[in-house]
Amino acid sequence: MYDVIFNSGFIGFLIWLLLFAVSTAALAIAIRCIWILRKSLFASSEFKEKLIPLLKNGDWQNAFEFCEHSHALVCTIAGEVLLAAHEKNDKERQELVSELLDRRVRAILRQFNTLSMCANIAPMLGLLGTVTGMVDAFMGLGTAMGPEKASILAISISQALYTTAAGLLVAIPAIACTVFFRNTLEKRIEHVTTLLEQFLKHLPAPEQERTTFSNTETAKLPR
Repeated sequence: MYDVIFNSGFIGFLIWLLLFAVSTAALAIAIRCIWILRKSLFASSEFKEKLIPLLKNGDWQNAFEFCEHSHALVCTIAGEVLLAAHEKNDKERQELVSELLDRRVRAILRQFNTLSMCANIAPMLGLLGTVTGMVDAFMGLGTAMGPEKASILAISISQALYTTAAGLLVAIPAIACTVFFRNTLEKRIEHVTTLLEQFLKHLPAPEQERTTFSNTETAKLPR
């Protein structure tokens, strides 16, 4: 394999470097996506066991502080809603929840889109390497003599096809990971949406909020 890479000429070697860079980037992004989609980020146990009881008891200050220190997506969104809820009616709260959730989903999808881009680039680079290798192979036929032509052509073509194979080896897992990550995200977001609907039901009526949220708002104001 080393002979194939280092004997592929300048353009061929450059394409191998690009393939290596794309494969490394795809692996790094896949690991990051796994970290983003970890269960702790979308955990509902904290929400059900800690946040909901605080909301039921009307302990808004501790509920807000809990959300501030939580890494769970549903809790971070709930914290931002708690901070602004006293200024909004029920419809505006729902719109705020949707906006905050959409913003975070778009940030996650950007990671998936980058992984998908790597999956699209890799086979194209592999095909480019094969094409340039074929060009070199046919150019080499011009200087070959008699029976040597067939063997030179066969060896050159086989070496040129390695880049296509390498590109596919990068693209296939990247595509599979992208599909898996998108399906997983969709299921997690459905669950988070259900939890946020429960959260909204535990907020006080808008006319009660000027007093119930006053301590929370005051705690956040700079002194």
